[in-house]
Amino acid sequence: MDMLIWVPIIFIGRVVDVSLGTIRFNMIIRRRKIFAAVIGFIEVTIFIAVIARVVQDLDNFYGILAYGAGFAAGTLIGIKISEKLSRDLISTNIISKKHSVEIEAMLREKGFGATCYQGTGKEGGVRIINVICREAMLYNLNKIVSKIDPNAFMVNHTLEGLRGGYGYGLKGKK
Repeated sequence: MDMLIWVPIIFIGRVVDVSLGTIRFNMIIRRRKIFAAVIGFIEVTIFIAVIARVVQDLDNFYGILAYGAGFAAGTLIGIKISEKLSRDLISTNIISKKHSVEIEAMLREKGFGATCYQGTGKEGGVRIINVICREAMLYNLNKIVSKIDPNAFMVNHTLEGLRGGYGYGLKGKK
């Protein structure tokens, strides 16, 4: 009976612990120090309680499996939570040798703001399309560009702030 109670507790504790660890890591990257510290305190407290229980009963193979499964599930859940909490702004530069006009038109049709300018590459002039959007929209952006030109060069970087202009999911069209 004791095992039937502890196996789910170990699993759930590990799911919560690892999910919190993923969120804490994202808070560190975003420089949210106090929030990261509070999450870290809760995370490590749960971890110690769970690992103590597993070590206390190493003959319980189901407890060890619950620990491993909780880690795996916690990783997936933590990533999903982090994606939902993400408010990161991404700037993406897109360079397509032959399809930049089509890519720009499709991005605008799908609601993305695009700023285009000329650049010079190794083989001469190139047209650069810059899109600013939330990180959560990056998958859709990549899908649109890849459908038109799977060989397009794309580079992303995180922005610290935004003022003015238009970005997908940031501000309504006027």
